[in-house]
Amino acid sequence: MKHTRMIETYLDGKLNKEGSEKIKVLMNKNKEFSAEVNLHNDINESVKDDQIFELRNNIITLLNKKDTETTSGEKANFMKYMKYPVAAAILLLIGFSLFQILSFKSPEEIFHLYYNPYQTDITTRSVINSTDKIQLSYILYQEGNYEVSFEILKKYLEKNTADQAARFYYSMNAIELDKNDLAISELLIILEDSFTPYSLHARWYLAMLYLKTGEVEKSRKYLHLLANEENIYTKRSKTILKKLK
Repeated sequence: MKHTRMIETYLDGKLNKEGSEKIKVLMNKNKEFSAEVNLHNDINESVKDDQIFELRNNIITLLNKKDTETTSGEKANFMKYMKYPVAAAILLLIGFSLFQILSFKSPEEIFHLYYNPYQTDITTRSVINSTDKIQLSYILYQEGNYEVSFEILKKYLEKNTADQAARFYYSMNAIELDKNDLAISELLIILEDSFTPYSLHARWYLAMLYLKTGEVEKSRKYLHLLANEENIYTKRSKTILKKLK
């Protein structure tokens, strides 16, 4: 939990652009760090709005009292929250203001809270050892070299318009380079192919992009699709839909 403050600032959408880029690159390179970020995000989702202040106040009360001064009722009141991840209490004990997590956030803030770069299934290896330009572009994306990856794929897609994998990574690079309109148009093209294996991810990133651009109703459309089926985005989609009410 040594990265707690930095991760929470990132998840809250308040980390500067340079810092956010470093987080994303580190998540792509370091599975343990990526898991830590996901844990923080799960913790943020685990505590309900109507319980957050009570939990915080109970912990503060216990911290300000000696063991001999704490009543059995106060202990019992605190223990009911142990169904949540233990890490949630740890975060509170070290001074993290948990009550800010679930406060009202704008669509763009929700985007920063839930957006993560696509996790590639390509084994990390030295870029120098890759002779395939398209494979190279995927590795460059994974390593955070978005501009070069973007340019390689842009040129490639001029002659290979049917390559959905290349188009998907092209759109992922576009997101990282703040080319939102381009990313949206490319993801919509991907969804025109009902057999593409990237349709699930395309819907998720479209939902994220529409949050970023403030087009909430369009985001809701894709979030509802994701929330109504079992997939890796179901839980997050349901949580975001609640926040958008």
